[in-house]
Amino acid sequence: MKKYGNDYRQNGKQFEYTGKWHSTKAEAKELKQYAWSYTGLMIAAMIVYVAGLMINNAGSRVFWVLIPFVTMIFPISYGIMGGVSLLLFCRNQEGKGQTSQVVIPEEHVGHMTRAQYEKGIRRPVRCSIAIVGFAFFTCVADLILILLKPTDLVLTRELLFEVASAITLTLGSVTAVQSCQTKAKFTIFE
Repeated sequence: MKKYGNDYRQNGKQFEYTGKWHSTKAEAKELKQYAWSYTGLMIAAMIVYVAGLMINNAGSRVFWVLIPFVTMIFPISYGIMGGVSLLLFCRNQEGKGQTSQVVIPEEHVGHMTRAQYEKGIRRPVRCSIAIVGFAFFTCVADLILILLKPTDLVLTRELLFEVASAITLTLGSVTAVQSCQTKAKFTIFE
């Protein structure tokens, strides 16, 4: 949290947040529903990703097919963390979370701090776009491999791997659209 250290000012024994505030036009229920949906789709992407890693196909032994697929672990994991972060923010808004040591001005109750916005809104957008990119590259690379060496491959294994990549691409695309729509509903207060 050192990155956001300049957003706080000490006022006696308490801290006051002086950074940017992010507000949304969406209701808390809608935001919570998006958070659950996003987190669930990211967990599904993780399951499909792990299943794709378990397939012993020829593409998993080719550098330019394997590297983008293996690299997807990072955006999928960070995406899950972003969804959980947003769920925790929604939980705090309902009054079920822990009390904060930071004094929040009355006019900003219900708004997100910069750190909350970065983790809960921007991170899902970036992670979803990264998943789409890696999954698309993996799908295309595996198709090229299938077309280049059709006789040297066990076609069912390659097709299973291609399906796993395509499902991950689909899940990433759905979450990217949802994330961008949710991000568009936010405004910044100085």
